[in-house]
Amino acid sequence: MIVLTAIAVMIAATLIQHLGLAEAVSQVIIKVSGCNQCFVFWTGMAAMFYLHQNVVLAVVLSILMAYASNWFILLLIWLQRKYTEIYGEENEDRETGGTEVADGE
Repeated sequence: MIVLTAIAVMIAATLIQHLGLAEAVSQVIIKVSGCNQCFVFWTGMAAMFYLHQNVVLAVVLSILMAYASNWFILLLIWLQRKYTEIYGEENEDRETGGTEVADGE
């Protein structure tokens, strides 16, 4: 049985590639991956379907998580700025040798 399944998958994949459907799917995936909310939504939907969840629950949770991803991005941006401030000060100290040299001395 597993050999027949493998042969069916090979035939389906070859036809999909030969007919150009794989390229069309990849173009859609590129568009979806360029949008954070879209990517989170569809990833959430795929995960919920994989876990055999109710369709309505999957849609509601995916929409909520897509919205929450905006707040998560704001947190990441804030943490990145804090890291840059801290690392920037340490980097300046490392470049000057840790000592401040006044002009004219």
